[in-house]
Amino acid sequence: MTFRATMLAATLLVPPALAEAVERTVYVTVVDGKGVAVTDITPADFVVKEGGKEREIAKAAPASAKMRLTLAVEERMIADTSVRQAMFAFMKRLIGAADIRMVTIGLRNTSVADYTNSLEALVGAINKFTLNPRPESNVAEGVLEVASDLTTKKEERPVLVVLALSGGQAGVDPRTVLEKLRQSGATMSAVTLAGGGTDTGNPATLSEQSGREQVLGDGPKQSGGRRIEVPSTGAFPQALQQIADDLLAQYQITYTLPDGVKPDKRFGVSSKRRSVTLRAPSAIPDK
Repeated sequence: MTFRATMLAATLLVPPALAEAVERTVYVTVVDGKGVAVTDITPADFVVKEGGKEREIAKAAPASAKMRLTLAVEERMIADTSVRQAMFAFMKRLIGAADIRMVTIGLRNTSVADYTNSLEALVGAINKFTLNPRPESNVAEGVLEVASDLTTKKEERPVLVVLALSGGQAGVDPRTVLEKLRQSGATMSAVTLAGGGTDTGNPATLSEQSGREQVLGDGPKQSGGRRIEVPSTGAFPQALQQIADDLLAQYQITYTLPDGVKPDKRFGVSSKRRSVTLRAPSAIPDK
């Protein structure tokens, strides 16, 4: 047998590498009946299912990774003093746990502050908001743009918080927006002003309004966040503090898929503790 043939035979005797188990990480909010963060839950308190089958939990602990938080506000709202004050208080509360960027949503998105942990820089950006914003906004497209950016950058713990008027036109297929949001892995929450953008006098716009409402409603629902609708801008500060409570109460759950099992977007997590409220994603990224 030649040297080459010997080496080939030896190569054939080497068993193929075994497929490695896949680890997946998700973020869920865990609070008690008063909305206070629960910090003593263990992996044994959770049940995780992906693709309809229960998966082994490797780790469950209060989230420690820093958030990469995008605060996106509809341009039509940035002149309101209550909204500005609400944004400031929200960012002040989270600045130690998140790098924050601010985006205004008009006909297109405008980045007014890149990711920073400087509250001074963020306040400076708020102070530069125009007092005469444009009357038109494309909120659904704005969410799509942010989600697309987060998908490309593959942030470890992405968060999107949207301040907007409820109602109004979508301008884009909501299914496209929700799919991109899923792939980004971001936790989305929204605070919306009731009736602020609804055009009930034009039946031709009803389907588009429904599309925008679907993004603002289903986006938080599928990603583990929540939507809070308020009757006036004066209620924005309290609503944003509730969102902050949720984000600061997030747990990081890491679970494994068996060797050779492909990831499945269908996801569900529950808690064996009946005394807690759990907000978790119902659909997760492919990877």
